[in-house]
Amino acid sequence: MKLLLVHMRYHPDATGTAPLVTQLAQDLVQDGIEVEVITSLPHYGRTDIHPDYQHRQGFFQSSKEYGVEIIRTPVYVPRQSNLIQRAINYLSYNLNSIFAGFSLRDVDLVLAINPPITTTFSAWVLCVFHRAPLIVGIQDIWPDCVIHVGQIQNRFLILISKALEKLQYSIAKKIVVLSLGMKKNLVQKGVPEEKIEIIANWADPDDVIPLPKENKFFSEQELQEKFVVLFAGNHGYIAALESIIETAELLKDQENILFLFVGEGSVKQDLIDLATEKELTNVRFLSTLPQDDWLEMLAAADLGLVTLRKELAELNVPSKVYTYMSAACPILASVPEDSEIRQIIQEANCGFVSPPEDPARLAGAVLTSQKDIQNLSKLGMNGRTYLLNNLHRKGQTSKYTQMLKRVISKENGK
Repeated sequence: MKLLLVHMRYHPDATGTAPLVTQLAQDLVQDGIEVEVITSLPHYGRTDIHPDYQHRQGFFQSSKEYGVEIIRTPVYVPRQSNLIQRAINYLSYNLNSIFAGFSLRDVDLVLAINPPITTTFSAWVLCVFHRAPLIVGIQDIWPDCVIHVGQIQNRFLILISKALEKLQYSIAKKIVVLSLGMKKNLVQKGVPEEKIEIIANWADPDDVIPLPKENKFFSEQELQEKFVVLFAGNHGYIAALESIIETAELLKDQENILFLFVGEGSVKQDLIDLATEKELTNVRFLSTLPQDDWLEMLAAADLGLVTLRKELAELNVPSKVYTYMSAACPILASVPEDSEIRQIIQEANCGFVSPPEDPARLAGAVLTSQKDIQNLSKLGMNGRTYLLNNLHRKGQTSKYTQMLKRVISKENGK
């Protein structure tokens, strides 16, 4: 079986969906599936192409990594985080990915991972060309997420976006979502229930391991006597990160509490500007870290923050929660009552839950958790145990393998 995987992010992009898609492709190869990936030249969180990929021969850059055949396409890299430049960024990848896919042969299945939703349609063109069925993996319910956070307000654009969403569901042979809530959202929109498969995201407990708190990162960042509340990963609109800045403002007199943001994203500069405007000394921003430093950062944190806007309970499942669990980092989640993340945290007994977009309640939860450091250690280990039993990498990626085999068997009439 030969699978064409179409997604904009891949290693060495370190945040967003890149690590998950990279691990999925590698594990599918280990399961005996031939995998070709069409992705972009690495640029996530940057204003240029990653320096290791700036000098290339030919229009496309091809390589083989861990058994995965990879084609990287050039893209327009946004200089500013606005809708128009992001749209050009997406479309440049989509057009180039189509041309790249035309050069391939003997494709049996096409798997498109989105967002952006435009990835589905370049993948669909390749499905038609190769006469192969399309599978769509959805990380966020689009366009609901961007409409709820106000990124799209124009009525015409909203109508077009919803039409594209409906078309996406109709052309896919199988749709993979992350949670029961996401499945319910699609069923309410008329998607046949048998077309939808739930496969949650994961963390790799062999790669993301607990480390001692007092490490090199701990010393370099001078975290002695600090209670570190960490937000690590994509700084995007859906996370309501301005509420964390407001929480930090409420706790600005608690000199030992530090809010640490690590990563990149479309709202990062806005957060920096807001913290500067409020003259907050208890907020610190760092860029995405290399893997070794990343693990030490997780170990140095006392709490791992997961935040989600009120309206997005069924539309998004932040995968950073699995990373925190794997690192035995206790979680403080500011999420809606009916969110999948809240249910996981309560079932695993690995942290605390606070109402979304409520800085006062979040501040209270930080103060409460700070009073019992020994309990935090226990909660962190509870999370890792739960992940090892339920949400580890190989267990989840093998579900993709089985799903792909079922699709191809059905297509072949077996």
